Amino acid sequence: MKYFYADDTHGIVEFAFKTDPPEAEYWTTYKLKKSDIKVVTKMDRSAAAEMRQKILKDIFLTEPNVRSTKNMN
Repeated sequence: MKYFYADDTHGIVEFAFKTDPPEAEYWTTYKLKKSDIKVVTKMDRSAAAEMRQKILKDIFLTEPNVRSTKNMN
């Protein structure tokens, strides 16, 4: 499944989750990591890393069932 994230700098960014196993994307107990987020929109490596961090931080701030947001800066 593909998702979209709106960012002031990069506009609309398409991304997907690549979890192991793939069903873990829907589990409430799965601990999502930055490496599970794959940016589909073409951009350079450093911009993609920045987007993964922004997306993960936003998920942690809005989803009630994910781990705490320790050191998310």
